[in-house]
Amino acid sequence: MKKVIVILATAAAIFTASSCAKLLEVTPPNAIYDEQIQDILNGTDESKKQLVLNALASPFAKYFNHWGSPMPGGVLAPITYCYQGIEQARSLQGNDMVFGLNKNGVNDLAGTSYYEGTAQYTNPDSEANRAHWLGYAYAINQANLLLGYMTAEAAKGSASATDGRIRGLLVRGYSYMCLVEEYCQPYKNAGDNAAGLPIYTAYNPGQEPVAPSTLGATWKFIINDLSEAATLAGTNFTNGYDEMEDFDAGLANFLLARAYLLTGDWAKVVTTCDKIISSKKYDFIANENYGCNPTGADVVVTYSDEEKATPNVYYPTSNAFTALKTNPEVIFGYKKGSSYNPCDQTNRAGVFTMLNNPFGTYSGGSTTRIDDRLYNKIPANDIRKNAFYPKSFMYRFGTSEGATEIPSHSAMKYGATVGLKDGGEAISDKSLVDEVEFCKFRYSEVILMKAEAQANGGGGDAKATLDELLAARSIDPANPLKSTDFSSDILEAVKLNWRIEMWGENGREYFNNKRWNVNINRSDSGIHWAKGLATKWEDMTLSIPKDETQFNPNY
Repeated sequence: MKKVIVILATAAAIFTASSCAKLLEVTPPNAIYDEQIQDILNGTDESKKQLVLNALASPFAKYFNHWGSPMPGGVLAPITYCYQGIEQARSLQGNDMVFGLNKNGVNDLAGTSYYEGTAQYTNPDSEANRAHWLGYAYAINQANLLLGYMTAEAAKGSASATDGRIRGLLVRGYSYMCLVEEYCQPYKNAGDNAAGLPIYTAYNPGQEPVAPSTLGATWKFIINDLSEAATLAGTNFTNGYDEMEDFDAGLANFLLARAYLLTGDWAKVVTTCDKIISSKKYDFIANENYGCNPTGADVVVTYSDEEKATPNVYYPTSNAFTALKTNPEVIFGYKKGSSYNPCDQTNRAGVFTMLNNPFGTYSGGSTTRIDDRLYNKIPANDIRKNAFYPKSFMYRFGTSEGATEIPSHSAMKYGATVGLKDGGEAISDKSLVDEVEFCKFRYSEVILMKAEAQANGGGGDAKATLDELLAARSIDPANPLKSTDFSSDILEAVKLNWRIEMWGENGREYFNNKRWNVNINRSDSGIHWAKGLATKWEDMTLSIPKDETQFNPNY
C-alpha cells in the first residue's frame, strides 16, 4: 500500500474543481494551497467550505462502485478492474452461479476463467490480484487525503466538513474491510493475533512503509472509522431517488453492521441493524418489481419446448434491480446519469448488469444462471423463484435477426430488453440495453444480518426477523412463507436465504462461504459444466501482491 501511495501521489494531490482553485488563486499543490484550505475549513464561511467539499469529497461516491485509479485496463478490464467486476468474479467462483453455456469462443470479459477456476487471482504476482489490491488502496489514499483536511476539529460546527469527514471515514473503512475479506483469514477462525494489514492513517507519500497490524488491530481500526461516521451521521437516514448516492446514517450503519457481522460481534450487529430498521425509511421490494415484468410485443421469445413465439418486452422501469425508482430497499445505489455509474472502458452503465442480463451485451452463451441445487430449494410460493426461468429458450430482437439460445435457469433478476434514459425513464434504443441503474446495498441484507446474528445468540427472535422478509417474498400473502419452509434449524434457514435473496449481489455467496467455512463443490450439480472446481474455504484468501511485499520490508 505504501508503494501505491508513492505512485499515485501526484494524481491524488491535484484537485480539478476550477471554482476552488480560482477561489484560492494558487496553483495546486503547494504549501500555501494546503494552508489556505485549512484556513477555510477552520473559518466560519460555510460557502467557501462547501467549495472545498465539492473539490475534495464529491467524487467519493465512485469508490463504492468504480475505483477510478489511473492504472489502465486490459483484456479483462470489466471483470478485473472495478468493484462490480471483482464481485461478479467472486459469484462465478461459488456454488450458486453458473456461467451460461460451455461454448468455444465465449469472451473471457464475462468471467469464464474465474468460473472454470483457471484465473490466477490469488497468486502474489498475478495482474488480477494486483488490480484488486491497487483499487482499494487507491481509495484509501484518497480518503486519507480528504481526512487530512476534514479533521474532527474542522467537522465541529460545520455541516460541509462533517459531510466530508463522513465520506472519508466510510470510504477508508469500507476499502479496508474489502481488503480484509480478500487478503486475510476469517476473523472467527483466525483470531486477534492473525496477520492483518498495514494501517495508513495519513496521506504522506514520504512516510516509511508501515508494518502489518494484527487482524484484531485491523478490524478495530475499521470499526472505529465506521463508528465515528455513524455517530457523525446521527439520525440522518434517507431514501429516495434523489438520495441514492448520499453518505447518510443508513450507509454508515449498514457498513458498521457488516463489520460487526464479519467479526462475530452478534449483539452489536442486532443493535446496529435495529437503528436502520427503526428509521422506517426502507421497505421491501414489491412482488411485481422483483425481477423482469414482461409486457408488450417488442422482443420475440420462442421457448425451446414450444412451437409458438411469445412476444415479450422487459422494461427496466418495472424491475427494482434495474430502476431504482421502483426499489424502496436502496441504502446506496447509482442512478442513470450519475458520473460514478460507469464501470468499464466503454462507459456503459455497469459491468454487473451487463453480465447478469440474458438480453444484454453478453447474452446467450455468457448469461448467468442459478444452480439447480439452489433453485430446487426455493418454495413454489416464493417470488424469488420467478427471478429465474427454468426452461431454455431461443430469443431474437425484432423479426429479422437470428435467434440466440438462452439456457435453462437463466437469471431474470436483472433482465431488461431496453435501457434507461437519464432520470430513470425507459429508452427505445435496444443497443443501449446495458444502460440501467444499480443498487449497491439494500434493506433485505440488513434483515439477513440481524437474523444471522440473532441465530448466533445476539439477542432477539431470529425466526421472527427472517419471517418478516419471507412474508414480503410470499406470492400468496394469505399463506406466507416461514423459516421452517427452508429448514428446521433457524441458522441454516438464514444461511439458505442469504443465498437466495442475495444471489449474484456483491459476491456475497463467496465471502459468506469463506466465513462460514463452506467449500466450493459442484460435483452433484445438474447444470454446472465446470464441475471440477473444488475450492476449500481456506484457499479463498489472496496473497499480498509481490510488488507490495517487496517494497515493504516489514512483511
